[in-house]
Amino acid sequence: MPEYSRLNRKQFIVMAATTVGGVLARAEETAASRIVSLKDAHKGTLEIDLRIMKQYVDQPQAVLDFYTGCRAALTGPNPEVALAAHCRKSNRAKLGGPMLGDITSAGVSVWLHLPEPVSVAIKMGPKSGETVKTFKSETPGRIQSVRCTGLVPDTLYTYTVMDAKGRALGGGDFMTPPESLSEEPFKIAFGTCFHKVGLYRPELMQLVQDRDNRAMLVLGDSAVDGRKCDFSLINADYQLRNLSAPWQQLTANIPVFASWDDHDYWGNDTSGTHANSKNPIDVDGLRKSWKTHWNNPDRDAERNGIYFQTKIGPVHFIALDTRSCRINEQRGQLNSFLGEEQMDWLKQQISESTSPYILLSSGTMWSDYISDGKDSWGTWDTEGREEIFKMIDAKKDSQVILLSGDRHGARGFAIPRPGNKKIYEFEAATLGGVPGPGAFGEDRSAQLFGLPSRSWAFGEFSFRAVDGVPRATFRLINERGEELETIELES
Repeated sequence: MPEYSRLNRKQFIVMAATTVGGVLARAEETAASRIVSLKDAHKGTLEIDLRIMKQYVDQPQAVLDFYTGCRAALTGPNPEVALAAHCRKSNRAKLGGPMLGDITSAGVSVWLHLPEPVSVAIKMGPKSGETVKTFKSETPGRIQSVRCTGLVPDTLYTYTVMDAKGRALGGGDFMTPPESLSEEPFKIAFGTCFHKVGLYRPELMQLVQDRDNRAMLVLGDSAVDGRKCDFSLINADYQLRNLSAPWQQLTANIPVFASWDDHDYWGNDTSGTHANSKNPIDVDGLRKSWKTHWNNPDRDAERNGIYFQTKIGPVHFIALDTRSCRINEQRGQLNSFLGEEQMDWLKQQISESTSPYILLSSGTMWSDYISDGKDSWGTWDTEGREEIFKMIDAKKDSQVILLSGDRHGARGFAIPRPGNKKIYEFEAATLGGVPGPGAFGEDRSAQLFGLPSRSWAFGEFSFRAVDGVPRATFRLINERGEELETIELES
C-alpha cells in the first residue's frame, strides 16, 4: 500500500475510519474528486466544505443537511435566531462539544456551543466509581466553559454533560496529569496545520488517544481558513470543525490547548493591525472570536493578544501570539514580532518558572533553516530572539523546548548555542498532510530530521524521572502508528 504522502490525484487510497469502539476500517477509494486540495479549501465554498466532510468517511445526509442549514443561518440575517430555529427543526440540542481544555493536576474545563442561552451541569467522578460531583454553569449562555475543580492528580475521570431539561449532551473520559515526574511516562501530543482538510481524517486523532496522551497542543492553522474578518464564515468554519466525528471524539476525551497562526488569524502571512491599509484587520474582533471557539486558560484575561501560560502537571506550557501583536511599521526592529508587552511577559514567565520542562510555542518557526525565516523571527526580530535564547541558555533546573509550525512538514533542530549548548526546536506541521517546502534546509548542520510536506504525523513528548533525574523523549508518529523518529533529549 503506498504512503499517503506519495499518492497522486488520479489514484489513491483513503483510510476510512470509525471511532466507535476504537475500530479502524480501511476502504479503497479511486475517485480522485474526494481529495480536497489546500488550494480548493482556501476557496471555502459550501460545495468544497461538503467535500471536506466526505473525504474519508461517508457522512449521513442528515449531518450534511445540518451543516448546510447552519452555514445558511450564519451567513444570513439574524444568525443567532436563525441558527436556534434550525437546531430546533433538526432536533439538535448542541452545536459543538463537549471539548475539554485547561487541564491541570486538579481541574479541567468543559466547553460547549449551544443553539440558545441555557445552563448546563457536568457530572464528573473517578472512573473507579467513587463519589460523583456536579459542576454547574454560572449563568445561561450559548457558549459555556465550566470549570471543574478539586480533582485528584494522575487519576482517570469520567463525565457527562446535561442541559437544564435533563438531556445528555455528551461526555467522555480523561486522565489528570501528575503533579510531578515519576518513572511512569507522562505524555503530551502536539502538531499544527489541520487546515480544515485534515479535521475529518481520523487516524492521527485516534492515535493521540490510543497512546495515552494527557493533552493535545494544536498550535496553528487549525480550523478557520483565511476568512479575513468575515465573522459569519469564521463561525461556519468552526461549525464544520465541530461536526467532525474524529474531532468530537478527540476533544471529548483529550484536553486541547490551541494557539493561532496566519490562516486562523486573517489570511496567508498576515499579521498586526494593518491600520494603514485599505482593508484594516479587526484585531479585537478576531481575538474575541478565537477565545469564544476554544477552551484555553485565561479566556477572560484582559491583554492585547491571545498568549497564555499554564501548568500541565509538571510541564510549563507557554503559548505565544506571533500574529496579532506584530508591529508592521517596525519590522526588523527589537520587539516588533511579539510587541513589547508580550515580550516582557514572556521573559517574566521564563525567569520565574520552576518546572523541569518548559514547552514554548511560536506559530511560525524559531529557526531560519527552512525558507530563510520567511514570515518569522529571522525577518522580524533576530535581536529579540537572541535575548530569549540567552535567557534559555542561562536557565537553571528547567529545560526549554521550542515548538513551531507554519512551514508544512515535520522537522527537528538542535540549535547550536555558545558553550557547546543546544536548544531543541520541534515542528510537526503535518496534521493535515498539505503541501509545503522541502523537508530539509540548505544548511543541515543543526537539523535532526525532516519529513516532507504531504505527510501525516503528530509529535509526542514523553516526560519521566529516572533515579530522580528528569528525562524527555520526542517521538514523531505517522498515521499508521509508526514511530518515524525517536529522540532522547540531552539536558
